[in-house]
Amino acid sequence: MKTLIKKRGLLQLFLAFLLLTGVAIIAGCGSNSNDKQTVTSNENVKTYYVATRGTFKPFTYMDDKGELTGYDIEILKEVQKRNKDIKFEFKTMSIESAFVSLTSNQVDIIANQMGRNDERAAKYTFTQEVNNYTSTKITVKGDRNDINTLDDLKGKTMILTPTSEVARVIKKFNETAEPKINLIYTDKGSAESFNLVATNRADAGADYEVAVREAKKTLGLDLKSVGSVISSVPTYFILRKDADSQKLADRIDATVKEMKADGTLKKISDQFLGADYTVVPK
Repeated sequence: MKTLIKKRGLLQLFLAFLLLTGVAIIAGCGSNSNDKQTVTSNENVKTYYVATRGTFKPFTYMDDKGELTGYDIEILKEVQKRNKDIKFEFKTMSIESAFVSLTSNQVDIIANQMGRNDERAAKYTFTQEVNNYTSTKITVKGDRNDINTLDDLKGKTMILTPTSEVARVIKKFNETAEPKINLIYTDKGSAESFNLVATNRADAGADYEVAVREAKKTLGLDLKSVGSVISSVPTYFILRKDADSQKLADRIDATVKEMKADGTLKKISDQFLGADYTVVPK
């Protein structure tokens, strides 16, 4: 009898062992399945490289932690957040280099307050949803009161970014101006423009009102925006003109449209630009 009880006890222990082993095996299989699923998910994520200046605060710049941020950057980060199969990697460079890199397939997108014109539209794909509307005015040193209009700049020196929309406006003005505005150019954007104006090496620049306000607040530069708005243009992202780029542009557009509808884009504009520039400035 004792032998029978002993055998039954051993049998119960053996069955318990099998049960525990089975649970462990099932759990192990479940873990492997999840691991495989994660790998598959990662394999489905496509990385796109984004060219941006990185020195154009508050649109694209390095924060105190050395992380790239800014209005244009945060829009794409939100697009990435809402589209799990898209990842953006950012590369800082001049805009001239960005176009070369885009054409040679080294980057996939340019994100730097890019305006649309016929020449660019013939070569590149633009997103359709407007990121924001610019407000460009004349930039002068804080103690200057002799410059308020383009007419006041005749015979004086003005620094411009050659690829900007405002540069085209002022070049057109210069065709009939007498004496002409002495135009000098920079590929470093507002960073160099602010420096030359603040140190009296240029009489004026033409910069976003938002950027001038930011430079005065964070860098202590004695600058101000004067006169009427010279140029107010919508900005977009630029991609290559091919089928894959068009698909990405469509995805970005769909997401930005969602961001406008739920108030996220306005929130980003308020945070980085100090006001809602997702609508035409008044």
